[in-house]
Amino acid sequence: MKIISFEVIVLSMTIICIVTPTLGQFVGRFEDSQSRQQCFTPEQIRGTCMALSDCPQVTEVYNSTDDSVGTEHVLFLHRNCGSRSVNGDPIVCCTRSTTKSQIDPTPNPDITNLILSQISTTPRTHTRGQQCLTPEHHLGTCVALSHCHQLTVVYNFRYDRVGTQYVLALHHSCGTRSVNGVPIVCCTRPSTTTTTTILPIPEATSTTTTTTTPQPTSTTTTTRKPEQTSSTSISPPIDLRLNSCLLSPGVYGECIDIKRCPSIFNQLKAKGNDPELVKFIKASNLLCDNVGQNVCCPTEPAPRRLPTEKEGCGEPNLVSFRKIVGGDEAVKGAYPWIALLGYGDSSLSIFKCGGTLITARHVVTAAHCIKDNLSFVRLREHDLSTDTDTTHMDINIVKNVSHSNYNKTDGRCDIAMLYLERNVEFTDIMKPICLPNSLSLRAKTYVDTNPIVIGWGNTQESGRSAKILRQLTIPVLENSVCQNSYKAMNLSFSLNQFDKAILCAGILAGGQDACQGDSGGPLMTSEQLDNGEIRFYLIGIVAYGYGCARPNIPGVYTSTQYFMDWINDKVREMS
Repeated sequence: MKIISFEVIVLSMTIICIVTPTLGQFVGRFEDSQSRQQCFTPEQIRGTCMALSDCPQVTEVYNSTDDSVGTEHVLFLHRNCGSRSVNGDPIVCCTRSTTKSQIDPTPNPDITNLILSQISTTPRTHTRGQQCLTPEHHLGTCVALSHCHQLTVVYNFRYDRVGTQYVLALHHSCGTRSVNGVPIVCCTRPSTTTTTTILPIPEATSTTTTTTTPQPTSTTTTTRKPEQTSSTSISPPIDLRLNSCLLSPGVYGECIDIKRCPSIFNQLKAKGNDPELVKFIKASNLLCDNVGQNVCCPTEPAPRRLPTEKEGCGEPNLVSFRKIVGGDEAVKGAYPWIALLGYGDSSLSIFKCGGTLITARHVVTAAHCIKDNLSFVRLREHDLSTDTDTTHMDINIVKNVSHSNYNKTDGRCDIAMLYLERNVEFTDIMKPICLPNSLSLRAKTYVDTNPIVIGWGNTQESGRSAKILRQLTIPVLENSVCQNSYKAMNLSFSLNQFDKAILCAGILAGGQDACQGDSGGPLMTSEQLDNGEIRFYLIGIVAYGYGCARPNIPGVYTSTQYFMDWINDKVREMS
């Protein structure tokens, strides 16, 4: 057995201690104890505590790695058995055992063979064709590794512990069974043909491509790379959901129709006769199993924070922006963050609420707009009566989260976050609004200011909804005005119904107001930056009112200032 060196990096407060011992020094840190108790590996596979020398799998990790990965893995297995030793031999959690004479000390440099050498061929309960779950809890089918194209690509491209651990986890999901030496794995998109080679993916698909090839969609909000998964996790940053695909090492995409992939479709329209581009698109279609006109569209990690003013949030379309005097139709493109919430099939275009784009992947709206059939968000819309006015974009919602304290009775905490299926590419007619995230804006009072509310809601109480986006300037009032108005109508249901969680706004003379269909839409104000530029901020979300535009009955808006911590938390949660 060869002697290895490795690094143990201990993070404690601000102190980093790096130790580089030999295997003998590593063993010397362990304590004597009993063994043979039950335990679990990092992949949550049941094992038995035994001496390191009797567990060839862990020994192979020692012999096959030159970095801290093997060390971290073994330390975890050792801790799961109480950090004990017997006669100087550390006790580790092992899923299969043998004697010392059976250990093959020869390391195998080939990653595929390394993985296969760690895969037990002991039959369990799962067989080919049975359903299974991936580490991300996506439904799959147990098939031979050679019939799982996506996983074969992971094998060929991921020469690290991430690919190894992920494949091991998928193998364990199917009972660690093999057929004719080929491991059975949990696959979300099994193929009927055997894959033995890497697909011809052009170099052009990496993020450092030439100008003749498509480049991944870029946004101004993504500043962090995907976080590496620790050695105790079996869920590496590999998204192998039903429509996902792997473009190149570390670059992932989604199988969608080419017309829904701007980064590729725009290239096709510009230079469709380019043979290299045609070759690329054919290879991209092959990555998606030659389904229709699908291509592997590059995607970026979901933003984990709100965009800043320097990154372009809240920047109005200067060509179309103008000050509003009274309610009227908005100029096309004036508010590039406005969103419509679609219910049911997108072809039916049933819209009941509004929302506001706050990052490349997040839309904020009202909690009362969340229904079972809420399915997509429409962006870049202006005139609902025509499809030729603007090129709108419909994008599916993959997740929605309402505030856990939302109260349907008094309407408090009426806020929700929508998570889109992919990042959107910012343009002049589609970009996020700013939020009052700084301490100064969180503390600012907007009473006696005149923010703008926009939407496609009813133009009058019980009337028809507007076809063209409308805008209205309304004054912000003291919350006590709303409290007194709603109390007079017996619509005050709790002591904190009109606290700092809401904004009270409206024209007391009546005649102009937000109305049905505007729910979830933005109440926004403009601020001048130090450099003189104007930015729009979302300060309220249309929540509820009594009728529409009735005298002395202002509307109630959810205050984004009050819920900034919640908003930041929900944006960070998206992976």
